[in-house]
Amino acid sequence: MAQTLNEANFCNVTEILEAEPPKWLPDSTASACMLCGVRFHPIMCSRHHCRFCGGIFCGDCSKGRSLLPVRFRLTDPQRVCDVCCVRLESAQPYLMDQVSNAAQLPTHDLTDLSTLRSWVNFPWGQTMEYEIYKAANTIQGYNKVGYLKPEKSIPDAILRRAKGLAIITVVKVGVMVTYNVGTGLVIARREDGSWSPPSAISTLGVGWGAQMDLILLLLKEHYFDYAIVSYLQRSLHNDDCAGGELTDFIIVLRTTEAVKTFCGYAHLSLGAGVSAAVGITGRAFEADLRTGDGGYAACYTYSCSKGAFVGCSLEGSIVTTRSKENSRFYGRQSISASDIVLGSLPRPPAAAILYRALVDLYQKLER
Repeated sequence: MAQTLNEANFCNVTEILEAEPPKWLPDSTASACMLCGVRFHPIMCSRHHCRFCGGIFCGDCSKGRSLLPVRFRLTDPQRVCDVCCVRLESAQPYLMDQVSNAAQLPTHDLTDLSTLRSWVNFPWGQTMEYEIYKAANTIQGYNKVGYLKPEKSIPDAILRRAKGLAIITVVKVGVMVTYNVGTGLVIARREDGSWSPPSAISTLGVGWGAQMDLILLLLKEHYFDYAIVSYLQRSLHNDDCAGGELTDFIIVLRTTEAVKTFCGYAHLSLGAGVSAAVGITGRAFEADLRTGDGGYAACYTYSCSKGAFVGCSLEGSIVTTRSKENSRFYGRQSISASDIVLGSLPRPPAAAILYRALVDLYQKLER
């Protein structure tokens, strides 16, 4: 049943694209892998069905994940045997444009109050599709604040110079020692003014309260070109830090190096901030210095808090690229954050709602 790798290389692409879903072989059909011959074991060597040919293989012979033809009606990359992985390789660019999650138009494309989904962003998004929705919802929320209270909006000068944006929703809980976790995405602005495809990111960190004025002063003087916030000095002497906070962050990346940092596998966020949130009207403002394996980055952070958290903290958060989610969304197993954000990958139709929100955000600069 299985072809050799040399035979698979000559498989006609048209034949692959017109293939129908196979009927999987019963488990009783094979007591050993149909490619390497190793015997199956309930613990040491499990059976795995190839989603393209329906054969039964061991885990070592079915490590690949590939997009399948249109008639399979599957948008996620699926487990396939090594032979089928080679057969499908030549068709992957076409399938990325046709059947991948990135190629599908968004189903949830409303961010107004008519849909319950828009009322609150959950801190941990399971899919890139939800991260795109969260980011669009966050931007539209800032657009409303900027329209009603211009003094609360992101300054035009900062938006004009932005090389990229990272948009994250974080939940923070704790008494004195706080724990935070969240997910989001990063997106870059290209030379022609258009926006790149998004890359999924996540954050996890621990913070502590009651920091010294000197710490904030040093951060302001040595890590930023100019001050973007007047810190509430009296809050530094508030030793109480208790409760919970759900916060939507828009992080403005000032330079290409900053964007590259967020494209690294992991980077450390050293944030010096003061936050005060009372219900859904809470506003916080932070200044961040971020360094990581992708380079150096300075950025400005704007936040909208939902909760009842009051306190100040110096937080170190690990922000990482969600490589598996990027692979699932774009349909390519080896795709990197740099390929997505800094490469020439076309804008995915699935992010249409995000691009519309960005257009609204930048329209005020042209007035």
